Amino acid sequence: MKKVIGAVLMIAATSAFAEKATEKDIQAIRVAMEEKLKDADSAKFSSVVIGTDGTTCGKVNSKNSLGAYAGYEPFIGMKLSAGNFYVLSIGKEAGQVCAEHGL
Repeated sequence: MKKVIGAVLMIAATSAFAEKATEKDIQAIRVAMEEKLKDADSAKFSSVVIGTDGTTCGKVNSKNSLGAYAGYEPFIGMKLSAGNFYVLSIGKEAGQVCAEHGL
């Protein structure tokens, strides 16, 4: 029971200190997405938040190889100390990790 309470408090603390990404952050995330997406320039972002530890979660929608938008998918990344980002994963698993951490 103590472990469960500790985990809940930890998640609550993380989400309480998450901030909405700025436009500058979004542009840096778009650059990081170039390694993961076929057309990063077409990327549209939604619900992007950055935790105090740099963990970054949100949703991205971009054009596929046919030129059509594929639909929003969750992503997780890290904001590095220099202000740039590294995208760890895009997809269902990323959304699950973000949800588990309250982001």
